[in-house]
Amino acid sequence: MNIAPLPDHGRVSRPEWQALWQQYEPVTTPLRVVGLACDIETCGGQTVINVDLPDGTYLVIADDDALPDRLEQVTGWRITRSHRDNPNFDALVFDSTDGGEHEGLHADIISLLAAVALYLKSLPDVDTQTAGTKIGEILMASAHRFAVAVTGVNSQHASQSQVISGPFASHSETVKQYGWQTHLLEEGDWKKVHEQGGTEWPLTVWQRRDAVLLVFVTRLLLV
Repeated sequence: MNIAPLPDHGRVSRPEWQALWQQYEPVTTPLRVVGLACDIETCGGQTVINVDLPDGTYLVIADDDALPDRLEQVTGWRITRSHRDNPNFDALVFDSTDGGEHEGLHADIISLLAAVALYLKSLPDVDTQTAGTKIGEILMASAHRFAVAVTGVNSQHASQSQVISGPFASHSETVKQYGWQTHLLEEGDWKKVHEQGGTEWPLTVWQRRDAVLLVFVTRLLLV
């Protein structure tokens, strides 16, 4: 894969631009590796990441409003798709900021990249689809996400299935959270009726009156 070159403009030599670029390399590098040109824009004091797509549109990656000076200060990601020749073109791609559809993912970079990959693969342009596929391949080869999930039947005989804790990058942290979630079930008068998987991939079945829950540690599909 050929990495996209650095932006070619005068700001590249400025220390403040270089500092921002270094901060957000965990976001831009996987995109550049698949050939997508990225830039840090600071117009009017509003810092965003622009990502050029093969179909002539581009992505704008921001936080609630603009990106902070340091990556660890990001609270969530908001991605839109725009077109330089059509100012009325504005599509929301992903929103993990407060109140956004994916706010539970907060500032997780893997979730951000997975969302970009899925979105690009949904677009009609073949080269843009290919870029999305390549991002997905990078994620599958280098990143893992785990969670505590539950599935079962409630007292109204309706099925339920959801992630109750996570995602986490660390498998051990996920197992620790699994222990906490099952402790909460015990505190809520649930009775454990089955257990398997040991400490690596624990799975338990819980019953309370007419409701049954299966709680387990799972590996999440990234893209």
